[in-house]
Amino acid sequence: MYIHIMSTETKKLQKILSLIANDNKLKIVLHLAKGEACVCDMGEKLGIEQSLVSHHLNSLKEARLVKDRKIGAWVHYSLNKQEMENFFQLISKHLGPNNISGKMCSVHEACKCLTEGVAYAT
Repeated sequence: MYIHIMSTETKKLQKILSLIANDNKLKIVLHLAKGEACVCDMGEKLGIEQSLVSHHLNSLKEARLVKDRKIGAWVHYSLNKQEMENFFQLISKHLGPNNISGKMCSVHEACKCLTEGVAYAT
């Protein structure tokens, strides 16, 4: 039996990717990449109900991807640059071009694919 235990980094990467896989959350992240915004602004520009924008922002804040600051009665949101940098470093560490192996299957002698004439790079 094979048991896969995810590392802390892998769990963090999975959490962030699953968050931004949501269409509305991705729209919010992309909007905030252009600069700070309030819920009403995002709702109007993205065509998302303000209550849903707030809900998604709370999820993104819990993951520390978004931060907020209060200005009078208004709350403005922005991307957390440090957390975004950490996310990109994780992606690069695990999926960057220099980290993707072109090695053949470790049991290539017994692989059915090689006996069927399929060629793979080494």
